[in-house]
Amino acid sequence: MFRYVGKRLVLMLVSLWLIASLTFVLMHSIPGDPFTSEKKLPKQTLENLKAKYGLDKPLPVQYVQYLGNLAMFDLGISIKSTTRTVNDILEEGFPVSAHLGIQSILVALVAGIVMGMIAAARQNRMSDYILMVLAVIGLSVPAFVLAPLFQKYFGMNWNLLPVWGWGEFEKTILPSIVLAFSPLALVTRLMRSSMLEVIGQDYIRTARAKGLPPIRVISRHTLRNAIIPVVTIMGPLTASILTGSFVVEQIFAIPGLGKYFVESITNRDYPVIMGVTIFYSAFLILMNFLVDLLYGWIDPRIKLSGKEAS
Repeated sequence: MFRYVGKRLVLMLVSLWLIASLTFVLMHSIPGDPFTSEKKLPKQTLENLKAKYGLDKPLPVQYVQYLGNLAMFDLGISIKSTTRTVNDILEEGFPVSAHLGIQSILVALVAGIVMGMIAAARQNRMSDYILMVLAVIGLSVPAFVLAPLFQKYFGMNWNLLPVWGWGEFEKTILPSIVLAFSPLALVTRLMRSSMLEVIGQDYIRTARAKGLPPIRVISRHTLRNAIIPVVTIMGPLTASILTGSFVVEQIFAIPGLGKYFVESITNRDYPVIMGVTIFYSAFLILMNFLVDLLYGWIDPRIKLSGKEAS
């Protein structure tokens, strides 16, 4: 176990270094700089600004300084918001995205698992067909189409819920549902197929033959094994949702991490772009690591040490 964790930590650090390096190269490969659009600025002012942010130095020097600051958890100062650091932006935006994301994950997990179990139990019946059609729609319709539809009908036509803003719980309902729609559909399909596979196993037939109540067969034997594929996708899915949906946050005017990332791309704010990218990547790697550890708890047959983990 400890050997496995040590190897994974090393791989996580190497992955972060590669991502940070690639992001740095890509940002500086784009022609121009963050001050190109500032046509009215005198030449001396532009040179002073580049010197302030270290953009006047050779790329190898900038790269070494960037990695050094990154090792100290210093992501730099925003070029467009000179009074705020990237760390401040993350501290302000991530809690909002995380709040919205946690609600969406709960909706996707609870509803998706229940719907998948119902579809499996009612295989090839009307309820199964209806749930699968809804799952296909959820996977096919993008958020930028679904969000305006929800705003129009639930907010404007029926006047049931607020369509923008942040603060009260009512304002989080629509964006949470929109953000959860696609993951919910994915969880439903995975849970259905996994349940059907597990139900046909010999040990399930044996449990039923022993006269165990159906609810115990599902909770103690079927569900625990059927849920493993769902756990597999929850790592990247959780990281993606918690760090903010760029489209949903923009449409619903939510001051989350996605809003700042979109603005940083428009403004070519190098420190914010690279900082948010590194933060998202680190979160994704961490979630995948935690999911791997969960395997051993859900299914004791899965080993995390020795040859099995390598």
